[in-house]
This record gives sequence, C-alpha cells and structure tokens, in this order.
Amino acid sequence: MVISNSIRQLWRMKGHTALFLILLCVSSGMFSVGAGFGIINDRNLQNYKDSFMTIGTVEQSATAVQEIERWDAETKSYRLTTQNVYDAYIPESALDFEGADYLSGPEKRVSYTAYNPQFKPYEGISLEIVVEVSPVEDAVPDHPVKLKITRILSGQGLLEGSIIDFCDHYNPAPAMLYQNKTYVMSLIDTQGHESEKEFADDQVREYRPAPLLGSSQYTPDGNRMPDAVAEDYFCDEVTPGFYETKRGKRWLHYIETITYAESLFPVVATNNMHLIVPFYQGDTYLSSGREFSQEEYRSGAKVCLIPELFASANRLAPGDLLRLPLITANYHKSAGQIFYTNALRPYSLLNAEGEIYEAFEDSEYEIIGIYGGSTGLGNAYGMGFNEIIIPANSVKNSDEGNIVDYGPMTGSTTSFEIANGTIPEYMEKWEKQGIRNVEITFFDRGYTRLSAGIENMNALARILTASGAVMALLVLGYFNWLFILRQSERTAVERSVGFTKKQCFLSLFSGIFLILLAGSLTGCTAGAVLSSHLSSGIGETVYYDTTFGNSAPAEAEEISVQDDGFYPIQAAAGTMAAVLLAGSLMAVVGITCNLAKEPMAMLGGRRE
Repeated sequence: MVISNSIRQLWRMKGHTALFLILLCVSSGMFSVGAGFGIINDRNLQNYKDSFMTIGTVEQSATAVQEIERWDAETKSYRLTTQNVYDAYIPESALDFEGADYLSGPEKRVSYTAYNPQFKPYEGISLEIVVEVSPVEDAVPDHPVKLKITRILSGQGLLEGSIIDFCDHYNPAPAMLYQNKTYVMSLIDTQGHESEKEFADDQVREYRPAPLLGSSQYTPDGNRMPDAVAEDYFCDEVTPGFYETKRGKRWLHYIETITYAESLFPVVATNNMHLIVPFYQGDTYLSSGREFSQEEYRSGAKVCLIPELFASANRLAPGDLLRLPLITANYHKSAGQIFYTNALRPYSLLNAEGEIYEAFEDSEYEIIGIYGGSTGLGNAYGMGFNEIIIPANSVKNSDEGNIVDYGPMTGSTTSFEIANGTIPEYMEKWEKQGIRNVEITFFDRGYTRLSAGIENMNALARILTASGAVMALLVLGYFNWLFILRQSERTAVERSVGFTKKQCFLSLFSGIFLILLAGSLTGCTAGAVLSSHLSSGIGETVYYDTTFGNSAPAEAEEISVQDDGFYPIQAAAGTMAAVLLAGSLMAVVGITCNLAKEPMAMLGGRRE
C-alpha cells in the first residue's frame, strides 16, 4: 500500500516524472558509453602492446661522396661511379647511452661464412676458370686479343689447345703479353665488344680477368691490412719452379678456394631473430620447429635456424646436427647483399699472407627450427641464400684474424628494440648525445598510428564519462529537490495521519528508486550496446607496417582492435550501480532531512 501510494504520487506529477526518466536515461547512457569505451580502449592498448614490436635501424651517413673512374676498353673512356666516404666509423657502443632502456640490442650483426664440403648449394655454377695461356702473338690486351690455352688448372668450359679472345677490359694501361711466354690467369666468360660483331644478331663472347688473387683482410679496428698483391692483379708469368715460390703458392691456394665456393653459406649471429628485418616484417617466418629461447640467447647455446630450401635439399629436420666451420667474418654488408642465388665468392678467401683462412670456430649446432620465405634475392634487407641464424653468444672464439670486410653501421645490419610507444622519449635522449651522421629509423608495425587513434578515443571517452557523470549528478540533485525536499508537506500529512517514519521513508524512496532503476537500466544498457558498436567499428581497421613494401606481407600477422562484448556490459553494470548509489544516497539524505522535522513545523513552514 505504501509503495502503490508512492507510485500514485509520482503519477500526479507525470510530466516531471517523465522528464526525470528521460534525462536520467540520457545521462546514464552517456556515462555508460564513456566508461565502456574507455575500458575497451585501455584493454586493447594493453593487450596489443604484446602484439607489436618497435625496432630502430641505425645508418651512419657518409661524410662525403667520392667519384671513382673505371676504364672501359670498348668505349675507350672512363665511366664514373661513386662511393661513400667516412671520416671514421662510429662504433656500435655509441648507441649504449644512459636511459636508452633497450629491450634488445643494440647489435651490429656479423655475417660469417661457413665452409662445409658436405653441402654443395652452388654445385656446378662456378664461373671462374684458372688457366695457363700463351698469346698467339705479342699484344697489348687493351682490346680483344687471341690467347691459346696450354693448361687448365681449375674450372670448366675450355679445352686445352683452344683459342680464346681476351681483353683486360678495365685496365687503362695493360702490360704487353709476349708470344713466347706462358702466363697463369683467372678468367670470367662475358659479353664481348659490339665492334667485334660481323652481324647484328651475333653473340660475341670474350674472357676478362677475375682479380681475386689479392686479399681484403681487415684488422678488428676497421683498417685494411696491406697486401703485396694489388686488387686488379690477375696474372703471372709461369717460369720453372714458379709454383714453389710465394706467389706461385698463392695461385695454388687461390685455385683451391674456387672449389670452396660450392660449399659456402652465410651464418648470421643475433641476440634477437626479430631484429632481422625479414623476420620482423613477416616475409620470413618459422615454418617448423621453434624459435631461440632467451636462455639460449644468453648462454650462447649451439642451436640454429635453417631455411626450408637448404633443409629439403639436404634432408635436414629439427633435432639434426649441423657442423658450421666459420672461416670469415663480414662487419660491413648483410648476408642478403653478399649471398644471393647465383653468387659464388663475394670476396677473396685468402688472407694478407696469401693463405686460405682457417676456421676460427668449428662447432656442431642443433637445428631447432626451419624458416620459410624468399631468400637469395640480392636485397640488403632480405635473407641471404641458405642463410643460417645462430645466437650471437654461441661464437666463443675471436674472429680478429678472419675479417674480410669492415664498414659503418647500416640499416640492414644494425638494429635494436625499445618498448612500444617510447620513440619520442628515446629520440629526446639520443639528441642529447650530440652524435652526428647517424640516422635512426623506427618501425613499429603501425603501433604509433594505432595508439594515437586509441588515445584520441580515450580522450573522447573521458569527455563522455565526465559529461555523463556531471549530468547525472545534476539531474539526480534537481529531482531529489523536486520529489523529496519540496514534498515536506506530503511527509507532514502522512506523519499526521499515523504513518511511521519507516513508512514515510518507504513512501518517498520506493517511487524514486523505481525511476532510478528504470532510467539507469535503460540508459546503461543502451550505452553498452553503443560502445560495443563503436569499438567493433574500430576493429575493422587492420594495422601492419609497409616500410619495406607497399602491401601487407603474405605471412604477416594482422593486428586489429576488437571487443568481445564483456567489457561494455561490465562498464554498464558499474555505471548503473554508481547512478543507483548516488541517487539513493541523495534520496536518503533528503528524506532523512524531511523526517528530522516535526510535522507541524513543516506544515507551518509550508503555509508561510
């Protein structure tokens, strides 16, 4: 009876009651949308931090560009090429500054070369031929001249007694070759001069020098070691006992390394395989087995990852052992630049003394994973042909006597990982180091764009939440005054006719609570539906990094923002409880104030 009386009293004020209900629905709905959207955004941002990875690549800029002239015997002129010049190489340690807070790295990856004659990935494609020749007549080879093959020391494609065309094509001042002498030289078959063609469709071929007799050995501090053989040196006169001399032995060592070329493959050492761009980008992916564990990185376990082509060609699988005798170390170029599908030997395998590099590290590695994707495309940011990945700490011995190239930090070899969303803080600290000629480029798979969007949505959510909460408090306050504080006469009459304080309390509170319940339930439910709809709209956007291409990689993981429906309901329940609690507290306080007064005093005050 008390509750029905309360409802009748509200019905008499149906205009105010309807307005209260509508305003309460709107304010609690805004409150619910803002809270739900905020919770969804915070949850997505937190969850997707684990799905993204922010890496920085480091490139030392050249201090100057130097022009290099290269003679062309066909055009009788120089061709100009350029190369970068560096005053000094900035060490990797320059990146190790206070406050950098790296998650991984920084590392300048070394590309080792392993020689294992058990495997022959390049079998049958050797292009170098080492022969002894005698000129048909005295001639200066500044144009194609005739040489007779007297002996084949290495290689295929020529027969003893055959006559070939030879041109010292890139030498502006070649020395005279004499008919009565024998020379040992290394040759490459290549396209001949256009002027030698009799007809337009002729295929003219000639042989040119393959000057790999010299050494490209470096010291650990990046200085080229002196070598008695010039880089463009390609032949020697063969005299009795020549191959017993120091120069003759160098030729024999060189000939031996030609067969090495069939069994060379790159080995790249890293502390985080995802710092290697193809793995980070998703162009290269683990197809079987597993990744390195943090403990394996830390301890330098003898484990490795191998490419699918190498695994299938040699019937290797996870769990098998692979012997990796490391004979050279390259501190300049990535494996993708050095080893491509038809590459042979990108640098001399002879040291400055003319000896073949001996393995400085020779260990058996357990294959724990096989990766797929394109390899051997000749791209600095790609994977080398048959590239094998090992933990950096697994190389225990020094490579100081086996360095074949040394250069600056490049984006394809030097990288690090930092926490997502910390790029501005990192760059602010880096700028304070005052190091010039170093360019740092960040890639985060779209995390910056995604987090910026979520932060914008969070700002909107905070505005909606605050607006809804303030509006709800104002609505509750006004109608608490209208339905309770202004109803003191009603309370006085009810007290005068014998209602107890408890009954009077129920008479006022029950109706107000029903409106609170209906309005908050309706508004918060609508808010939950709306916030869920808005978040699913954001979830239609897929984020990926296109730094190294214009489209999403085929194997790349799609990372989207989405909602599972629980969080809007959770937010709606919380906001509804908050509105009910605030409205109930206001009502209780107002009713308590009314009941604290004497009925006659309230009636007297009303009449006045």
